[in-house]
Amino acid sequence: MATAALDETRDGSSGESLAPAVTRAAAILDVLAEDGAVALGPSELARRLGLPKSSIANICGALADVGLVRRVGTGFALGRRLAELGGAYLVAVDMVQEFYEAARGLPVASEETVQLAVLDGLEMTYLARHDGRQPVRLTSQIGRRLPATSTATGKAALASLDPAELDRRLAGVIELPAATAKSHRSVAALRADLDGVRARGYAIDHEETMEGVVCYGIAIPGRQPGEGPHAASITLLKVRATDERVPLLVADLRSLADQLVDPLRRLDAPLVGQASR
Repeated sequence: MATAALDETRDGSSGESLAPAVTRAAAILDVLAEDGAVALGPSELARRLGLPKSSIANICGALADVGLVRRVGTGFALGRRLAELGGAYLVAVDMVQEFYEAARGLPVASEETVQLAVLDGLEMTYLARHDGRQPVRLTSQIGRRLPATSTATGKAALASLDPAELDRRLAGVIELPAATAKSHRSVAALRADLDGVRARGYAIDHEETMEGVVCYGIAIPGRQPGEGPHAASITLLKVRATDERVPLLVADLRSLADQLVDPLRRLDAPLVGQASR
């Protein structure tokens, strides 16, 4: 993510950035977010981003002054101000609040891990998570981004796109990121999977993100022009995904998605892929 942003400022065909310092600051925050709680020094940040160490140090100093990063020894980590800004953003997102209320009331799925995410390019950004009585250790923490091509939320969202828009997003993609041996590695395999998502009405992540863990996802249209699509998912240990339990979880997932659809949209059309209920 970070290097892509920097490449864009260096590539004349993409246009020169009018605010390179802001672009570099965003790239620094991206790298720090990828490493979680690990503090990184200016030398390591400079190596990863391909920028002068002096420039990195100056920008990190400015970010620390406003609380966006914090000093940890000779390095830097994400700052508390980011949590405050993120919280302010999430408060403004009505769907997030509705998600938590709806997830708690699901008859079966409330015992499992239920998540809400939004599609951005070919990645999913996770906005909310309900942990039931059977929590699963996940890489998809709130605010994290994961490949849409291997997650249940991502495949559900991609399958809901207009075919032309899906083609545009996949144009030029040769190899897909693979977290496990079961992850799709080719666009052809992904497209075949998306056909299955449309046919059954929901997506399946069968140990593609984490071994021993399965996930079921369904798309939710965005509420604002150009927003989304969003997707909701239920994640659980593979051993709990029995033939008797999975249909109940999928029914809860569909109920959750119905509750999160924009009320004005409910009168217009069913959710993508749900005609086969």
